[in-house]
Formats: sequence, structure tokens, C-alpha cells
Amino acid sequence: MDRRPIGVFDSGVGGLTVLKKLKELLPNEDYIYFGDTKRVPYGDKSKGEIEMYARQIINFMNEKNTKIIVIACNTTCASIDKDEYKEILFSVLEAGAESAADITKNNKVGVIATTRTVESGSYEKSIRLKNGDVDVFQKACPGFVPLVEKGLSESDESFKLAKEYLKALNDEGIDTLVLGCTHYPILLNAIKNAAREDVLIVDPAVRLSHDVMNYLKENDMLNLTGGVTHYFVSGDAKKFVDVAKLILNEDIENISYVDIEKY
Repeated sequence: MDRRPIGVFDSGVGGLTVLKKLKELLPNEDYIYFGDTKRVPYGDKSKGEIEMYARQIINFMNEKNTKIIVIACNTTCASIDKDEYKEILFSVLEAGAESAADITKNNKVGVIATTRTVESGSYEKSIRLKNGDVDVFQKACPGFVPLVEKGLSESDESFKLAKEYLKALNDEGIDTLVLGCTHYPILLNAIKNAAREDVLIVDPAVRLSHDVMNYLKENDMLNLTGGVTHYFVSGDAKKFVDVAKLILNEDIENISYVDIEKY
């Protein structure tokens, strides 16, 4: 047994969709969640900036003695090389790519993500590595993350924007759509409304949470006595709490501000 916490981080509240899946599967684990709310969104940042942010956050997670670290931010996954880190890192992007490659029937996969993730080509490379017959159609959706961070996921603006973003992917005849940003499951109603009815929507957090559980079991690292989550943010804690309550359907306690740039 390993009582050390699991680290989970994202640019903001989006990673809470991953944390929610993890807590459903592994309720007895302790978690450290960090949301970089001061510097969100990451989608318009350079590769170099995101690499620096990732190193700062992973340094912070090491200070908190985490046993593994879940990168619940596709943009970060698309911008860093996991092999450069000694820590045990789990990538939400890899989980999403594997799921899509396994699920598609007509080998036409759509990916919606941040501008940075789309420009990196990481999803296309990862999906085609798993299944070389797949055609990947990508669409950057820069307007989504700000709406989620403001708590406007069910607004008319979200539904309208989703229709605009998904039109081209629908026209390509995709049968599978990857939510290539952890903020996007929060927009699921708007996205479902905009996608064709026969399109299967992939939330990478589902595969990712099972990958984490299996790894902990195989390495005798499960915690059977925990269940506490500590939240840390680099920006406005109150705004984070308001949105987090809606996502997790629970009261948010144990939240602290951290000066992440000192790491």
C-alpha cells in the first residue's frame, strides 16, 4: 500500500473532469489538485512557456510527495516530452488517442482541442501510431475554455459556438469525436447538440482513470485508507470553487493559493 497522494493538474477547472473519474474509481485515494487559474488558458501560449509551467507544477507536486502525476491538460501533454521527466506521468492525450483508435468503425476521427494542441499534431500522431488507417480531422476551439472558466457552459453562446466549430467535422463524416481538452466534457450538452447523433464522443478521462487504477494495482500502490482532496490554485480561489462545485457536485474544502512561479 502507498498512502502518498495522486497529483492531478490542469490549466484551470477542466482537469476536474479527470479528477471526478479518478475519485469514482479510486475513492480511497488522497489527491492533490492544482489549477493554474492565473495563467489559463494555455491554448494560446508557446511551447516554451508551457514547458516552463509544467516543470514548475511538477516541482510543486514533488514537494507534496505525490506518488504519480496525472497531466489532465491536453495542451501540456502536447507540449512536453514525458521522457525528460523522472516522475511517473500519466497523459490524458495518450488515453484519448488510444480510445479513439479503438472505437472508430469508419476510420474517420474528429478532434476538438485548443489551438496549441491542434498545431502540435499530437493527437493525429498518437492516433495513427495506434491505427495507421485512421484519418484525423482536427478543429481548434479557442472560445470554449474561457466560457467554461466563467461558468457559462450551458449558455446560448456555448451552444452557438459548438455548432460553428463542429460543422466542418460533421461534413467530413466522422464517427468518433475526441474531446481533446479536459474543459470540453463540461460543454457536453452543447457538443452533443452540435454533433450528428451517430457520432461517438470520447472523454479521455474514462480510459485515463482506468489506466491509473490498473497501474496502482499492478505496483501495489493503492491507498485503502484515504479519501481527502486538497485543491491549490494560482489565481482566484472563489471563482474556482464556484465552478468546481458544479462539476464535482460536492462542496470544495481544503483550497489554498500557491505562488506557482516560485517553483
